[in-house]
Amino acid sequence: MAYLVDSCVLIDYLLGRLPARAGKWLEELIGGGQICTSVIVYHELWTGATTPKAQKAVKDLLSGWDIVPVNLAIAVQAAETRRTWRSKGVTLSTADALIGATAQVYELTLITTNVKDFPYVPVVDPVHLGTTS
Repeated sequence: MAYLVDSCVLIDYLLGRLPARAGKWLEELIGGGQICTSVIVYHELWTGATTPKAQKAVKDLLSGWDIVPVNLAIAVQAAETRRTWRSKGVTLSTADALIGATAQVYELTLITTNVKDFPYVPVVDPVHLGTTS
């Protein structure tokens, strides 16, 4: 695997809000088995899936995916990252720190549209694929 997908991307995908190019790229990664997600992302998606239809969509999308659990290495990395950034005056959420730490521990690139929330890991914003800043 090369990528870990954040909840914002999966929510936009499920709701049809990702640009067609980004959705196609994500589908290619899914088909190629090149992505996984965190149990934290699954938790976030499941929390927002308030109807049976939404719950089915989450289950169907993530069926067969590797869902990476939080382990001691991830917990320690997340804590160290939060401490480091807090000393710089930046507060990271626990959930984002755990998602970012998962990417760090497993040497994955994070696919997210919330790039500013992950200043410490390699990220790809699928909305801006192939664009230059």
